Amino acid sequence: MIPKSLLSFLKKKENKSQKTEQIEGVKFVFRKNALSRYIKISIKADKCVLVSMPKGASFSTARKFAIDNIDEIKNALSKIKPEKYVLDGVEFDTSSSYVLALRKKAKEILPKRLDELAQKYGYKYNKVALKYMKTRWGSCSFKNNINLNVSLVTLDGELIDYVLLHELVHTVEKNHAKTFWARINSHMPDARARQKILKSRKVI
Repeated sequence: MIPKSLLSFLKKKENKSQKTEQIEGVKFVFRKNALSRYIKISIKADKCVLVSMPKGASFSTARKFAIDNIDEIKNALSKIKPEKYVLDGVEFDTSSSYVLALRKKAKEILPKRLDELAQKYGYKYNKVALKYMKTRWGSCSFKNNINLNVSLVTLDGELIDYVLLHELVHTVEKNHAKTFWARINSHMPDARARQKILKSRKVI
């Protein structure tokens, strides 16, 4: 358990480097950053406006900068379309409920299919974990633990198989050298074509 004195210290430290404020109905987060050389405004996906500022700048100066640009900020916010979360024709109100649905479907499909491909092509792995990842479809550790993105279930079966086989091959070939591609191509001759299609798909 963290001592109250430490929590108080951390809270004071955070307050000195960051402040949150509603201005004309817009949520602003003013954050001091040692790497910032000037005040910069960026709009996040949740319509929160982040104002990054140098360590030496005052919050009042950053606030004035935000107010001076409030019309442009509101105009940019109005152009952001609300993100829709749809799986198998069902629309979800929140990202959390959508991810829960992804996890449920992934649990029903991915481990079973991974086992089928492992047995078919003679690969062995340690364990499999299903995760919601924003930057990759899958990974394989040096201990042959395979991580699979639950968002895989939004792809076509051929692309799912490519990712699963890709990670299975990594249990033997730890990099993407010629031997890796020779091995995966021996199982899936159109692996490169599937990889190209996969690169055009956004990790959800």
